[in-house]
Amino acid sequence: MHTTRTFRPSSRLAHLATAALIVGGLPLLLSTGCVSGSKLRVQAEQIQQQVTDMRPRAYRCAPRELALAEAHATFGLWELSQGNGRRAESHIKFAGDFAEMADLQSRAPACQDVQVVVATEGDRDGDTIPDSQDACPDIPGLPAFEGCPDPDRDKDGVCDPWVADVGLMGKFPCQDVDLCPDVPGELAFKGCQDPDRDSDGVCDPWVAEAGLLGKFACQETDLCPDIPGELRFKGCPNPDTDGDKVCDPWVAEAGLLGNFDCTGIDLCPEEPAPDRADGCPVRLVVVKEDRIELNEQVFFATNKTKVLSQSEPLLDEIAAVLNANPNIHVRIEGHTDSTGSKRHNTKLSQGRANSVMSELVARGIAKGRMTAKGYGPDRPIDTNETPEGRANNRRVEIHITKK
Repeated sequence: MHTTRTFRPSSRLAHLATAALIVGGLPLLLSTGCVSGSKLRVQAEQIQQQVTDMRPRAYRCAPRELALAEAHATFGLWELSQGNGRRAESHIKFAGDFAEMADLQSRAPACQDVQVVVATEGDRDGDTIPDSQDACPDIPGLPAFEGCPDPDRDKDGVCDPWVADVGLMGKFPCQDVDLCPDVPGELAFKGCQDPDRDSDGVCDPWVAEAGLLGKFACQETDLCPDIPGELRFKGCPNPDTDGDKVCDPWVAEAGLLGNFDCTGIDLCPEEPAPDRADGCPVRLVVVKEDRIELNEQVFFATNKTKVLSQSEPLLDEIAAVLNANPNIHVRIEGHTDSTGSKRHNTKLSQGRANSVMSELVARGIAKGRMTAKGYGPDRPIDTNETPEGRANNRRVEIHITKK
């Protein structure tokens, strides 16, 4: 005795099938032939199995066709259970048509289940992307880059070197080959930072550190990368402006002593003094608070007021100091030792002070800025008992009277 099995589809599937028929505009056709119930049941179950088998790929690429195939097959079985053979036959025919459409639309590699395809086609680099879909089948990569590594790690628009190495230039949204793939740079500098920030033709230190000397339009290594300089000075300004082999002050300030052909710190960087450790020439004249100190005697003819020619450099320097300090007024003092009469020595010291003032007037110093006074032997600075002491007492002094 054959018992008819009653099959009721879920309300969700029934609704889906009904909606699909209405939205898809598919008429509920009646079969013109007569197919046995058992044969229809077998067909419906085969379609259900087909749907199950292709679900992983069809769900991605043909979800509507997959759902309609499943719904019509289920609805067909339900109609069979109700004894409605012709209606069941119509549903099962639609189920078969939609199943075939879903199958055809989901055969592309992109629709396949990754694990199944990997098992079938292989995955040489082990990145879970099948070789047939992997643009870099021998380099582990990411789905976002079609199975390749990130083609522009530092996101500066310049391609990492491997892109050119594997012949994939033009495949990704980047250009040229990045010489600095881990540091954001500029296309103009081959993906690197500016290799010569001060634009003096000498490469910033990082270029050599990165092993990239010769890759840019600059040479050697710049010891002063933020200050324009010259190649002969290692990218720095002239370290010895006056050429006296004593370094300009900035060399020490920059911590670069020992890098150039000079030593020490030049306190007079624009006045050559090659034999002086401070780089300054010997000063014959020094301006003090209350006087212009002379580091050399003014020499006169013996017992005369005439200034000897050997004192001309000293007079020149005194005049230069007065010209450089136009507000200074001075008193020029003459002094003698105690040899001879006081009257004679006083007159002699006055005459010598007058001679010095005349020499300065001849060098362009206004006479109104100067006075001359002879003190004779009255203001000794040393003993008159020795030749050395007497020589020290025979002198000219210049005192500041107004600033």
